[in-house]
Parts: sequence; C-alpha cells; structure tokens
Amino acid sequence: MEDSRKDKIKTAIAAGIVLLLILTAIAISIKYSVEGEKSMPFKLSKIVIGSMVVSEDNGISIENKENRIIQNNGIYIEIKKNENYKETAVIDEIEISNIQITKQPQKGEVKIYIPNTTENKKFTYSSEYILEENSLKYIGANKSNTTTLEINNQGGIIAIAFGNTNLGTYNLDNQEVIIDGTMLKNMGITDEEIKFGVKFDLIIKTKGKKFKTNINLDLPTEEITTTGKSTLEITDTSKYVFKREKN
Repeated sequence: MEDSRKDKIKTAIAAGIVLLLILTAIAISIKYSVEGEKSMPFKLSKIVIGSMVVSEDNGISIENKENRIIQNNGIYIEIKKNENYKETAVIDEIEISNIQITKQPQKGEVKIYIPNTTENKKFTYSSEYILEENSLKYIGANKSNTTTLEINNQGGIIAIAFGNTNLGTYNLDNQEVIIDGTMLKNMGITDEEIKFGVKFDLIIKTKGKKFKTNINLDLPTEEITTTGKSTLEITDTSKYVFKREKN
C-alpha cells in the first residue's frame, strides 16, 4: 500500500515536471513570436518613403507634348550595426524578397523598379529598370552604392521603388503649372483611385546567420493630389519583428 502511494507521488511529480517544461517552452515560443530575435548583429534603423509624380523615360517638361505620368514611391531602408552586439560581424547580403502587391489601385498599373545602375540618379522610371522578379539583392561591400546594388558591410541604405504607371499623359501648356502630385487632380484622378498596398520580406544575411521580417506599406503615403509630394520617415521599427531563418 505504501509503495503504491509512493509510486503515485512519483508519477504526479514527473507529470508536473513535464507539464512545467511544456508550459515553459510555450511561453518562450510566444515571447519569441512577439519580440523576435534580440541578439542580431544588425538592425533595421528606419524606412523613408518619398512619394510624388514623374514622367516615364524623361523629365516632365513643356517641350514634351505628352508627358506619360507615373506616381512614384521611392523606398529607402537603413540598416545599422546593433550597438549591443559586441562580436565582429559583417553583412553578406540584404535581400528584399517575396514582393507582392496586396492591393491594386483603381487606376493605373503598379510596377517595381530597381535603382538606376548607369547614371548618377536614384531611379529612372523606364522599362529597363523594371524588376521582373519578386526579389532584389544588395551585396555587402566596402561602401554603399545603390547603382551597383551594394551596401556597406557595416550598415547602410538600400532602395527600391514602386511606380503606378499608365495613369495617362499630361501636356504642359504654360510655365505656371506646378510639376508635382497636384497634376493628377488636373487629370481627373483622385487620391482614392491611386492608393495601393505592397508587402515584402526583408532579410539580413551575415556569415552563418539569416534574419527575416515582413514589411507592409500603404502607398502613396499622403494625399499627394493636394500636398503635391510627401516624405514619410518611419523611425519606430519595433513592429518589424525579425526571426532567425535557416541558411
């Protein structure tokens, strides 16, 4: 009888330990899913989005009888060294992958653009710079250079752009027309009609390690048919939770 009671006590204790271990594992898993990786060598510092209008192929000018208007959104992502990470680390690669248009605009067609790789300008909204794939890679190097798709291996800025094309043409018939987003209003286009959504994965790769988060953006960032252009700077990046991925 005594042995039977002892066995029950041992079984209860063992079951309690197993339950405690399971609950601890669940708590750690929940904490990780909410807070993400805390020991990353590099971090997402900020995202800057510039929204306005441009002309396809050429600058908007009176000389052009038909300026083919594009509503453009340049996305600039800054990666910095984590000041709390004390070990030596270098960036091997930063990748923007799994790019998706989550909401199509009522007017126009969204295309993805890589930086201009031949001229001294950030973006040229012509067909040769359209990203046909759904990923863009920046290689770690001695310094950042968007024209060669390189980022300083200790941190820097990468860029990508989303342009709403096929919005129509605009003929500048006088010098007083302001070249900005208010041109869309003159074309009979509203802010609601050009709103669209995008999302993509941002992956930071170092030697033997890979970290990934997901970024969702609503574009353009303001009602540019009224404001003309806008710049949004996202400095609170805590909502972008990075998790470790298998290499």
